[in-house]
Amino acid sequence: VARITHLFGVVLWIGALTTAGVVALAARGAGREAVLDAARTAVRAVSTPGLVLAWLGGLAMLASGWSAVYAHAGWMHGKLTIAIALSALHGVLLARLRKASAQSEEVARPTIAILTLAVVLLALAAIGLVVASPG
Repeated sequence: VARITHLFGVVLWIGALTTAGVVALAARGAGREAVLDAARTAVRAVSTPGLVLAWLGGLAMLASGWSAVYAHAGWMHGKLTIAIALSALHGVLLARLRKASAQSEEVARPTIAILTLAVVLLALAAIGLVVASPG
């Protein structure tokens, strides 16, 4: 149950966060503010609960196998570091989506693009660590 909760949460969290970033980057013209508000709402309604589920499921798995499996697994420490960084990026991207509606497109777009790219790259790094499970 913990693994399913974790994976479902990660898909919601990273999927909605990435989608919101891409949608925000595509927002232009007169309806831009409404699109940015919708992207921010999606992060709060889908991505944030996904973050909570991912952490709850992940911590449940971690607690059940810490001393036997994970305490000496370097890949798990790397994955936890990435998860903390992704959690921080979640908050930063949410705040930037809020600020973007008050800024010009040229000012907001590079920051949102960099944050969205960082989310994708960190998520891929976490997946790589899990698949490879290096010492």
